[in-house]
Amino acid sequence: MDPPATEHIQNLDDIGDVVRDADDPRRRASWHYWSGYLRSLTGRGLALAINDCRDSAAIAAAADLDEIVGFATSSLAMAYSFAGRPREAIEAGEQALAIFEAGGNRLWASRTLWHLTLAANMLGEWEMSLAYCRRALAHGAAVDDRRLQAIGLWRMGSVHVQRGDPRSGIKCCDEALALTPSPYDAAHAKAVRGYGQIKLGQLGAGVAEMAEALAWFENFRLRQPSLRWALWLVEGYLLSGDVDRARSLAIDILNESREAGYRHIEGLACWLMSDCLGRDDDPSAAEEYVEQAIRIFEAIGARNDFAKALATRAGLLWRTGDSVAARQLFGETRDIFAALGTCDEQAMVEDALGEVDRGSALSRHHHARSVRPPAGRQSAD
Repeated sequence: MDPPATEHIQNLDDIGDVVRDADDPRRRASWHYWSGYLRSLTGRGLALAINDCRDSAAIAAAADLDEIVGFATSSLAMAYSFAGRPREAIEAGEQALAIFEAGGNRLWASRTLWHLTLAANMLGEWEMSLAYCRRALAHGAAVDDRRLQAIGLWRMGSVHVQRGDPRSGIKCCDEALALTPSPYDAAHAKAVRGYGQIKLGQLGAGVAEMAEALAWFENFRLRQPSLRWALWLVEGYLLSGDVDRARSLAIDILNESREAGYRHIEGLACWLMSDCLGRDDDPSAAEEYVEQAIRIFEAIGARNDFAKALATRAGLLWRTGDSVAARQLFGETRDIFAALGTCDEQAMVEDALGEVDRGSALSRHHHARSVRPPAGRQSAD
């Protein structure tokens, strides 16, 4: 990852006019998909990245350059995921995957499967995502490629952690790190492992590992992964009681994601801002942010995150004394989590419903939608 991706973009921009004027479809198509791929990662013009990938696919298709069509549509799947368009990402990714698997290109088949699992995670389709991960791992094993296997493992770990099985997620990350991956891939694995530790209530270790991984990505100015992992760090800060740091980081993420066009990250940042403001006893501002999050998640089709935002809104209603409306929203949330198989969130909402039925006072734990340490675990190291 040296030099930074932003320098690669500048190099591509410097030769852009020459390439576009060239009577060489292969070179023109290749320039467009690499430009789109790198712009997606750095947050420098996501709409332009999507157009570049589309242009690449069109140029390549007209010239019967099937493999480059695959490169372009794979990169388009990544760009669509980052833009919060997961269903379009899956459509493009499946097209690319068919090309690469038919041609025996296991490297790019694996890359495409990684984009597909990201889109499936956004939709809360955990079983679909795990199936993509297993498929990617099979490609890596077939060619005995340790890097492909390491990436497949930490991505599988990410699915497990997000669906509420942090122990399985941490195990996958440990296996990935045992393969001695590159610093880039190790930083990803450590970020996921850190979130798993946070979910288990090992807050000190989890926050420290997340912060270390985040610093690595920020050093290379890779905005999309930086912002994605920073969201999990906000959760760690909230659980640790460091609301000021959580709020400061959440607003930074919100501003950057809006500028870059990372729609899903924007929604998550709005949801976390609501939790931060709810803890600061500012229910009006918290309600405004959670409503923004709900609208974004509903538009995207991000059902798991939609349910998390509904749970936060239910907590706000409960806090103001509207237990009837709160119970209805908690019930909707429970049903979504049950349908998706998000076990930790479902358990948390079941607890909240029990407290509503008992007429208990709102606990900060339920309003903040914080992750719940398993029985017998402490909430700090």
